[in-house]
Amino acid sequence: MVVVTVFSRHRAQPRIWARCTSAAHKRSSIPPVVQRPYTPYHHAVGGAVAVAATPLHALNEYGVDNLVPKTPVPLAVYAAHPDQAGGPRFAAATATHAGLVRPSNEDALLSYVPADPQLLLARGALFGVADGVGGQAAGEVASQTAVDVLAAEYYSPRAPHQIEHALGQALQAANLRVFNLAHGADLALRFMQTTLSALVLLGRQAYLAHVGDTRIYLLRDGVLTQLTGDHSEAAELLRLRLITPEQAHNHPRRSVLTRTMGGALQLRPDFQRVAVRAGDRFLLCTDGLWGEVEPEALVPALAGPPPEACDRLVALACERGGSDNVSLSIVHVLDPGPVPTVSPPSRMSRLLAGLRGG
Repeated sequence: MVVVTVFSRHRAQPRIWARCTSAAHKRSSIPPVVQRPYTPYHHAVGGAVAVAATPLHALNEYGVDNLVPKTPVPLAVYAAHPDQAGGPRFAAATATHAGLVRPSNEDALLSYVPADPQLLLARGALFGVADGVGGQAAGEVASQTAVDVLAAEYYSPRAPHQIEHALGQALQAANLRVFNLAHGADLALRFMQTTLSALVLLGRQAYLAHVGDTRIYLLRDGVLTQLTGDHSEAAELLRLRLITPEQAHNHPRRSVLTRTMGGALQLRPDFQRVAVRAGDRFLLCTDGLWGEVEPEALVPALAGPPPEACDRLVALACERGGSDNVSLSIVHVLDPGPVPTVSPPSRMSRLLAGLRGG
């Protein structure tokens, strides 16, 4: 299924168009062409939210009430931002699949591009991928809650102006929400947790936040680089050089996580900032993809339009076993925008620099 999200500059509620493109999709209960409204997050200002899991649930403040299991069929969302003078241009797509073994899909994906140009220039576009832990509905609630709260808090008017601080505060809020649900009265949600990897694309910078074993890759000039480090017992042994990369890939403790959302009251995420160039491709994915497809096969599959690349990667993961849910986002930077001009130092800044001896 390919879903095209039309981003509007108005505050009207966006609509998501879905079109079935394969026999496998046509066998599902989704009609060939459907149009359905989608309720944005309550803090979003005039934007369009595209979550790569069919939005079959009624959203409350954080989008977790009245949850209905996601349809386990491939889904891609294409979001090409219109040209704006002085702003970045990029194409993004997301896809999710339950795999060939798991009965349900516990992953959640987030793709948000503000329709308001001022909000886009101030906050950028937000992408995220989460892999729930807890089994059946609990893992699904954990991952969906994490991405919903992340988007709501990051774009909240109360958020700090600095991107790193806003992203960190949004992550802590999402962690607290998942933790409270996991330790609340509902026994079905007891001890649920989730991983989360987030990417903010703002101008010529990419801001990364990461917890767990979901990954963010950067493909630049034909070279694929893993930007995030896994928070798992096998990855810790690898960082200590007690095992080899080959042993880590097949290690029995590879899926035992050392950091998660909802696992503790205080979250310890990893943060990173990367300079963005034209032609860069960012890949956010769960272990259902990187655990099945080797990095050498990811490079050629990432070529071409992002929706087609998403379909290829999902197909590769399923061909290699599809033992877990497969979810991914691809962001192709077409033009990062102009280099920001540096204003000459003010008289006060020159005076302070002189007092400091600079």
